[in-house]
Amino acid sequence: MSSPANPSVPEAPRPDDDRERTGPDDPASKAIVASLRTAIERIQIADPAARGGEPEGVHRLRTSARRLRSELQAFGKLLDAEWRDHLAAELRWLGGAIGEVRDLDVLRERFEKGESEADRLALKPLFDWLEGRRTKGGRTMRRTLTGERFKKLLAELEKAADDPPVGERAGKPCRKILPPLVVKAWKRLRSDADGLAADSPDVAFHEIRKRAKRARYTTELVASALGPKPEKRARRIINLARKIQDVLGEHQDAVVALTEVETFVALGRQDEAFHESVEGLLARLRRAADESRDLFLDELAPKLAKKKNQGRLENHD
Repeated sequence: MSSPANPSVPEAPRPDDDRERTGPDDPASKAIVASLRTAIERIQIADPAARGGEPEGVHRLRTSARRLRSELQAFGKLLDAEWRDHLAAELRWLGGAIGEVRDLDVLRERFEKGESEADRLALKPLFDWLEGRRTKGGRTMRRTLTGERFKKLLAELEKAADDPPVGERAGKPCRKILPPLVVKAWKRLRSDADGLAADSPDVAFHEIRKRAKRARYTTELVASALGPKPEKRARRIINLARKIQDVLGEHQDAVVALTEVETFVALGRQDEAFHESVEGLLARLRRAADESRDLFLDELAPKLAKKKNQGRLENHD
């Protein structure tokens, strides 16, 4: 679930904003540098708002860390393996350090919009419990963002952007090296989605969401370096990946919310009004999870299987 725009949080830069675009004949290393520099800017923009506890800042910071980790994985053997794996681990740590706060913001937004005034009053013990956890998580997140490990991560990114640790293949043109990365991402997404059914475990749909996000990020990254025509052709599959991400994001949000509510109910007894309201809440969450799962299976999975959505962006001009 994405947060509404917040005017106090500046817009994140696009990969080629205010800098020379990477072109199809440029070495792939230039696309790697663009990825790193854009990630640094995104993190630096989101950092102050996240430290202040603003949900949009937390969301953008977490997304920035996840996106760069995905792009590093997409570049694969173009990068020094030891450095890539180390940086991916640090970005995973950063995302995890702010993950609970973001998840609780999503829950709060869902409950505030989806419940009646009477239900919100009856469910106040649940909301207070979530808010207490959010406050505690916010303190932990601020310690993370003011700590030495985060500062060291930013310094490592700055150093890598100036002198990226790349392999020999990164010196070859983008038009030769980068398109197969997109095909690979979409092939993995289709392979993992094949065979999913209504009775597949919830975690399997969450994995597809992550694969769709990675395919989207990889496509956006590569398409911007291949020229106008491949970039235009990429729009269809980028939009498909975004739809999959949104629909299965709704599914995952509902599943997580179900787990949290059931956990709180198991902690102890509440009054009759609470139990009446919480049963209605649980029913709505189960319905939301079922509807989003079925929408993916009935409408999006068939589109994903089509040959035209294989992620081929080669520029034949």
